[in-house]
Order: sequence, then structure tokens, then C-alpha cells
Amino acid sequence: MISVITITFNNYEELKATLLSIEGIPGIESIVINGGNCKDTRGYLAQVNAVSVSEPDHGIADAFNKGLNLANGDAIMFLNSGDSIIERSYIWEVENIFETNPDIGFVHGDIIFNDSICGKMHIRPALCALGRGMPYFHQTMVVRRSVFDKIGNFKLNYKITMDFEFVCRMHKVGIKGYYWTKAPIVAMDGRGVSVTREHKSIPESLKGLKENQLLTIDNLLWYLIRYTLFSGRMVMMKIGLSKLLAKLKAIKHKR
Repeated sequence: MISVITITFNNYEELKATLLSIEGIPGIESIVINGGNCKDTRGYLAQVNAVSVSEPDHGIADAFNKGLNLANGDAIMFLNSGDSIIERSYIWEVENIFETNPDIGFVHGDIIFNDSICGKMHIRPALCALGRGMPYFHQTMVVRRSVFDKIGNFKLNYKITMDFEFVCRMHKVGIKGYYWTKAPIVAMDGRGVSVTREHKSIPESLKGLKENQLLTIDNLLWYLIRYTLFSGRMVMMKIGLSKLLAKLKAIKHKR
């Protein structure tokens, strides 16, 4: 069984879309951690087939960990409210991958990203050096429960990049992933915290590299490249070059 953990905070409509996308998929356990005070959300959760907790939390990492504490699955997937599974066969294919590849710690794949500048794009994971940023899309990652047992849950002192720091720990102990390439798995909402607060997530990523003794010369160089590219995007938007930026993004992802 795969436990799909969804965290939500006063975004009722987005939560409905997410839970509808996994409704009826066999072999999953749906867990919802609601940190907001929306009455519609609480009423909806009382009706759906999901384990849910509605109470204040101490941020995203705390909400993720609450979900982990409730999960009974052999593997875990984090699908935040606003993100939707669009390739439903992925779940049972992941189970087959784990059965036939006992050395694999997680499976991941592509997304459809609803970009605020140029609309929907099919994006593949960067599979890059950690200094460049998140090498996988955490929305598509299905991680064996044994990985959490081995390296621990998410760290509460990370407000945005707790998933990146978790990947750093996986990297340190040599946990391998499997890239599933058949189709995009998740439609991702481009208004998420990691996108809208990128100016804060970049320095927090540096913190993750330092704490895990991964700030090598190679990772430092990639981090500087990442920061430079981000700064360039911000300047282009500020001076009215959003259309050019959209074209560059389209070329990058071969739209």
C-alpha cells in the first residue's frame, strides 16, 4: 500500500481537486493534514474517504511529519493541495518497480507545470548536482517507508526546502532512485511556496548543503549559477521582459 499525504492550509477548492485526482485508485491510503481554519475544508474532510487531522501546525515540515506518523503504507507520496495525479497507472507501476528492484529507495518522474508566465509545460526532472537545486520533483516521488526509518523525517528548522534537505540526506547514504519516463505524473500548481518564495528557498538550500557536508566546489559553483540565473529572471520581469522570459522557458523545456 502507498500512503498519499496531502497537506492543506485554507485552500478548499485546491484540496478538492487533489483528492478527486486520487479517488478510486486502488492500493492507496489518503491522509490529509489540515493546518487551516476553513469550515468548508473541515466539512469536506468529514465526508471523504481519507484519514485526516485538522489542527494548527508549525509549518510544512511539521505537517509532513504528522502525515508520516499516521501513514501505514510501505511507501509514501506527498501530493500537496493544488497538485493532481494525471497518470493514475503510476501508482501500481511503482509497486511493481519496488518489487522487482529491491535496491531502489524511491521512484520519480515528470510533471505538467502550470507556469505563471507561459502556461502549462511538460517538465522533466533536472537530475542535476545538488548545488543546482532539487534534482527531482517531490510531488512525483514515492519513497519507501524504510528510507524514512533509516534517515529520519523532515527537519522543522527548514521552512521551504525541507524536501531538498531530505534528498541531501538520501544522497549522503547512497539511496538510489528510479526515473519513470512513460508520461507526466502530476499536474503541479505554479503558485506553491517553493515557487513564490524562491528568493528564500535558494539560501535555505545552501544551508542544507552545509549541514550535510555537501558543499563541495562543484556544488558551490552550481549554487552560484542557480543564484545568478534566478537574479537574471527577476531583473527581466522587473524591466518588462516577461514575454522574452516566457520564450526562453519554452525553448528550455522544448514546448
